[in-house]
Amino acid sequence: MLKRTMADTPGLHEGDLFAQRYAIEGVLGEGDRKKTFLARDRKVDREVALSFVKPEAMVLDPEGTEREAKILGRIGIHDNIVSLFDYEIAPDGSAQYMVFEYLRGGTLAAYVDAHGPLPRTQLLRLGRQLCRGLAHLHGSGLIHRDVSPTNIWLDDRDVAHLGDFDSAVMENSDPSKLPITTNKFASPEELRGEPLDVRADLYSLGGVLHVAATGMPYPGDGSLLAKRVDLPASFADLALRMLSPLRSQRPSGAAEVLAELRAVEHAPDVDVLVAAEESSTVERKASLLHLHEPLPMELAKRVEAGQLLLKDAEKQAQDGIKKAVTKTIAAFLNSHGGTLVIGVSDHGEVIGIEPDFPHLSRGKENPDGWLLSLRNIVVDALAADVWSLINVSLVRREDHLIAIVQVPQRRVETWLKDKTSEQFYVRAANSTEPLTGSPLIRYIREHFGG
Repeated sequence: MLKRTMADTPGLHEGDLFAQRYAIEGVLGEGDRKKTFLARDRKVDREVALSFVKPEAMVLDPEGTEREAKILGRIGIHDNIVSLFDYEIAPDGSAQYMVFEYLRGGTLAAYVDAHGPLPRTQLLRLGRQLCRGLAHLHGSGLIHRDVSPTNIWLDDRDVAHLGDFDSAVMENSDPSKLPITTNKFASPEELRGEPLDVRADLYSLGGVLHVAATGMPYPGDGSLLAKRVDLPASFADLALRMLSPLRSQRPSGAAEVLAELRAVEHAPDVDVLVAAEESSTVERKASLLHLHEPLPMELAKRVEAGQLLLKDAEKQAQDGIKKAVTKTIAAFLNSHGGTLVIGVSDHGEVIGIEPDFPHLSRGKENPDGWLLSLRNIVVDALAADVWSLINVSLVRREDHLIAIVQVPQRRVETWLKDKTSEQFYVRAANSTEPLTGSPLIRYIREHFGG
């Protein structure tokens, strides 16, 4: 039985003994539902987080404490979920407390406030840990419903733990009977009072990753990449899909998000790529749109002879640059995969993609606009599904942004389309070569079973 009532708990001070067992060492924090103290459990001699449920929270949700305890008991022990050691409810319902493991790193919200946005490696590590915790929770048929920076706790090794399960419910529970939640990262379907599935937690996780990456809540304008140019575009794309107002457009589950985060993590080292010689798997292009070099001699002669306007000649030269990019991507897809670096000259000089910005549509002269332009060029020349196959990262080096385009080997052939024909390219040594006739037939038969 409790030895103090809830009315007494705000007066607890360092050195006080609660329930003849917990020596109070200080206040850890206070949320909408609980006030939490750091205490030492004298029975087992360990520090714990001692949380008292507020009287108003007990009135609003009298079953919340028992429900949270049973949920934590059901999901069991997991490295990325806060462990519950004990809980107690006074027989008359006047007081409720819960005893959790003490995590010295505090909340993610407090950490970001103190240290600012997380570096890339730490951010991806956080995302993977939260995915593992959510996957374990979802595997028990449960939805957290309150994934937020204030409900994520860090231990002394900065390992993330999901906490505060008083809002958790079974998947597809009756929306009219859901417990109250103050989740500021709630999905649109929850705000509309609709039935929920695991994708509601993925929406909240997308909001958490945005805060961890930028220090600010998700503004709804898709500007993550502009705020964190050191992050791969694939990370920004993933976060935006998680934050889609349509759950059908979000990833299917935490395991899918985890797999994509691992792919982001394994993006190549830009310094190695810039220094590497061009080969069967590495190619460099100075730009996507900007003419760094003079007009090709044939076009220059036609301009000089009055046969072609300068602006039309520049447009043709620009089309040639775009084709050089897309045919390299096609060649990598048809061969053994590879990496295309855009914004670096053939000689390894870092130029950056910034010279391309003036060639973009009005209002799109930024990294996001550049990525959209690349996407449109790839889709138009190759196919819509090719964009989903490649991974594009914008990284900063020598005060410039360069694009790293990772291209996998594809199991079906990829053709480059132009206005009048389709062409097939492969990678040979350090160049991209077209195939036609019998060599093309033989290559497709050997590599694609055609």
